[in-house]
Parts: sequence; C-alpha cells; structure tokens
Amino acid sequence: MTMRILLVEDDEVLSQVLTDHLTHQHYVVDTATDGALGFDFAQAVSYDLIVLDVNLPKLNGIQLCQRLRQNRSTVPILLLTAKGASSDKVMGLDAGADDYVVKPCTIEEISARIRALLRRPNLGGNPVLTWGNLCLDPGACEVTCDGHLLALSPKEYSLLELLLRNPQRTFSSSSILEHLWSFEDAPGEETIRSHIKRLRRKLKAFGNEEMIDTVYGMGYRLKALPTAPTAPTAPAATPTTLVAAEARAAAIAVWEQFKQPMFDRVALLDQALIALAADHLTDDVREAAAQAAHKLAGSLAMFGFPAGTELGRELEQLLQHPTPADTPQIQHRVAQLHQVLQQPPLTPAMEAPSLPPASFPAPSGVPVLLVTQDAAYIQSLQAASRASDIPLQVAPNWTAAQAYLAHPLPMVILLDLTLPEGNDWGFIAALPARCPAFTRVALTHQDDFDTRLASIRLGCDRVLAKATPADEVLAIVRDLLQPDVATPIRVLAVDDDPAILDRLHQCLPTWGIQLTTLTTSDNLWSMLQTTQPDLVILDVEMPAVSGIEVCQVIRSDRAWNHLPILFLTARREPDVISQIYQAGADDYVSKPFTASDIVPRIFNRLARNRLLKQQ
Repeated sequence: MTMRILLVEDDEVLSQVLTDHLTHQHYVVDTATDGALGFDFAQAVSYDLIVLDVNLPKLNGIQLCQRLRQNRSTVPILLLTAKGASSDKVMGLDAGADDYVVKPCTIEEISARIRALLRRPNLGGNPVLTWGNLCLDPGACEVTCDGHLLALSPKEYSLLELLLRNPQRTFSSSSILEHLWSFEDAPGEETIRSHIKRLRRKLKAFGNEEMIDTVYGMGYRLKALPTAPTAPTAPAATPTTLVAAEARAAAIAVWEQFKQPMFDRVALLDQALIALAADHLTDDVREAAAQAAHKLAGSLAMFGFPAGTELGRELEQLLQHPTPADTPQIQHRVAQLHQVLQQPPLTPAMEAPSLPPASFPAPSGVPVLLVTQDAAYIQSLQAASRASDIPLQVAPNWTAAQAYLAHPLPMVILLDLTLPEGNDWGFIAALPARCPAFTRVALTHQDDFDTRLASIRLGCDRVLAKATPADEVLAIVRDLLQPDVATPIRVLAVDDDPAILDRLHQCLPTWGIQLTTLTTSDNLWSMLQTTQPDLVILDVEMPAVSGIEVCQVIRSDRAWNHLPILFLTARREPDVISQIYQAGADDYVSKPFTASDIVPRIFNRLARNRLLKQQ
C-alpha cells in the first residue's frame, strides 16, 4: 500500500530534495519545518514513518520523539543529525527513535534506511494482491492481468493498490486525497474523478470493467467478485474509529491551511486592546479590529472552534463603542481566544455521518430503497430495475432499513405504508427534514386526500398508489434522482472572507453544484452575464459596497429580477434581517454554517423557483 511519511526538517533544500526523491518512489510525503508543527501533523494523520531532524526550531527532534512516545505512538522514527558522537546516538535512541542517520549522507542511504524500517511490520507476509485475473505486486510495483502488464501512472497504481488492500471500505474523494497526496500537493476532487475514469478505462481493456463501484454520495470501493464468499469478516478497527480518525485528520488539515489568516485577525484585536488600554484607540484601528472579530465569528466554528465563534461575536459587540472601562472585558475575551486557538480543532458531530449497525450490510451504491414485504410488488419492481440502470435494494421492515438510512446517500426511499402493524414509521420524520439526500415516497392502496395528508404528516415527500406500473415508478424515481441532469446548478457567491468561500467550495460541488466565487462586487455584473447563475449567495458586510446594496442592484434589472438570492451573514439583529428581505433576498443562513444548513436551502429555493416558472 502507498506509504505516508512525515518529514520534519527546517533545511528547505534538503527537505525538497528528500521529498522529491521519496515521492518518485511512490511515497506520500508531508513536510513540516519545526517540531511543534510536526507534532500537530503526527497527531492529525496516521503515518507509516516519521523522519526527524534533531536540530529543529520550537521543539527539537529529541523532544518531539519523546513527546510522540509519551503519547503511545508506535510509528517508526528515523533521526537525522549532524552530530555523530556515540552519546548523541544513545540520546536519540533512548528518546524512542528506531534508527539514526548522521549528516552529511547520501539520499540513497536515507532511502535505504527508510525502506528497512518500513519492511519490519510486513516480514513473512504475502505481498501480492489479487482480484479475479488481476495481480498487483507491491514489491515490483507492477500490475498484470492474465500475465499481461498494465501501463498505469503512479497515482493510478496507488489508487488501485489502496482499493485492493481495503476491499470492504468505501473511500470518499477527500479520503483518497488524504491517502495519496500530501497536504501541499492535494488537487481538487475533479482530479480524483479523472483518475478513476482513466483507471476504469485501462481495466476495461482486460475485462475488468465492473471492478470499481461508485457508491452514490459516498465515493468509491472495490466491487466484490461474483464468486466471492459473503461471510462477514471482523474489521481490524471499528468503523466509528475510522470515521472519527478521518474526520479529525481532515479538520486539522483544513485548519493548518487557514490558521495563519485567523491568527492575523487575532493580532488586530491585540493591537486594538493595547491602544484602548493607552486611551489612544483610533477609529481606523477600532474598525479593523471589529471587522476582524466579525470574520472570526463567521468562520472559526467551521474550523472546529465553536467557542472561538462565540468569543468573536462578543468582541465584535464590545468593539462597537469601547471605552477604557471596557478594557478588562476585552482583554479577558482576547486572552480566551488565544487559549482556544492553541487547542486542536474539534470535529463537529453533525459533519461525521454515523455508520449502520454491525449486524446489517453497508449500502452498496443503491440509490433506491424499497421497504415492503409484498413479494409480488418486489418481483415486479426488481424486474423493471434490471431493465434500467437504477439499482434497487429491498428491506422487509424498518429495522433492516436503518442500515441503509444511516448513510447520507442521495437516494429515493419507497415506503410501503400497508406493511403489517408493528412497523414504526416515526423514523420518517426523524430523517433530516427536506434534506436533498433523501426523497421519501409513500406507497399506498388509497389515492385520496386523507391518505395523502396522513403520508405527509408521517414525513413523506411524495405519495404514489401501489397500483402504479413498475416502469412508471422507476421513471418517477429517475426524475427525483436527477432533476437537473441536463442543466447543472450554477451558483455565484460573493464574500470577502476566503475561508467562507473555501468552505463553500468544500460542500457545494459534492451536490453537483458548479460554484463561481468573487471576493468583491467589482466584476459582479460581467460575471452574471458570463456564468448565468441559477442562484446568488451574498455576504451582508463587504468592502466598498454592501451585500444589501448588491442585492438591490440585481433586483433593479429586469433580466435578473427573479434570480434567487441567499444571504450568508454573522449578523442576527432583527433590523439587519429585515433589511435583507426588504432588499429582495429570498432567504438567509447564519454564519458559521454547515453543509446541512445551506445545501437544503439552495435546493428548496431552486425547486420553488422552477415551480414558479412552470406556473
């Protein structure tokens, strides 16, 4: 499997040379320039090997090695140092290092030491991985089908190896990025789709067209062989642990990318506090600090610092009209903010979907779930499903359905409300209200108002008579799954906070939304003409021209008068919200926000707009 190495080295030249050499040998390499950052990386990601320079700033290699071992880390550690005395080697090995290389040395020697350390856990194991007629030999870095060599790029090879070593696991695009790319070189999710497409094309040439499954809304996994036994095997680690580790690693990786701008904003608060204590706070310094607090309030919770968001809101209020008497309060909150940001980010529970109970199978790319015990209905719908490209899964009751509904898959759920008594349909309403991932369709014998009303009160979105022909049911399902397949959703977002725009880039494309972003309104008018968006997202407070004024300008034009407009804002005052709607906004979402906050609002607004156009 592709090995992930952490290199902690403050010599930029040596770091770059080592990184290039190891990357060429199919390793994924993350780099850190000081010991403190190296420790954060080691806590965030599960590495196969850590290479440490001894003479590091902030936290030297010996101290970092000791701290890692105190935290019960068992990852192999290789020390690099210019000190070759026996006492220095003893000190490094006693600190917990597994090996010791004295500089200057050749890159080949370091590489050989790394290979030796990485081989230790795998002695005696069979390295060859197989799937049908395909064989992957990690020792030779070769893939063959029926003895014929496949010409794969390094990333295609690593991707295939990752899937073969984890045949029961579904990898999201972000998880693949984490395994196969370093933080600095990570591309967008479109690159993942391109690699998957090319790999499938090469596998298809050797008769392995169906080797990689797409799990709707989740990612990719290795398809089980038709003749493979279905007996469940015990995983090495609990699914909950794997999800938690991935979520924590992702949260820290994103925070590492954007923490410096956040610290710069806190520095503006420090400057304002010093000036206020000396009674020399100018309007410019106060305004810059208040704006910094406003942006911190709007973004910190998204990086895993909800307490930081609350402190940002309080500081923004205190900085509106501060006096020297307010100095103790501001000083206390700024100090708290410093303490909060010294901690690792939290992983929001709402962002980490729970996994199904261990006694039920995980969903395998199934966009339609039929919950019924009606054998004749199951047979007719399965026959229609085989004639189409829409996969179907059947659950006989609510208990079995839970295994599939635990995942946020974009699926249609067909619920037979004529099931025998004892089936609790209260779970329908417990699903995320109007979440675009689920469309709940009630199947009923009666097709009258009272039956439809009862179905809607249960939490269903649509109602179908069971007498509806099976092919017509699947045609309706197809429309529900892909309502806009011919015209992708285009969204234009205007916000001066790069962290907010980055968060939108993380959550919207997952739902098939093409996102264009602007940090100012300068090019808004030409961008409207170029992108022809289906919806616009605006921030209230922006430099030069406010979002409310931008909204009024859009509404003043006949061509864009009916364009849906959604506001993202940290302001919650009733008069501000009133101004938003008076300017012509359709909806607003409070900062900080999550995907579950904004995605349903976008889909609902677009659905409502389509309905108005049809009428």
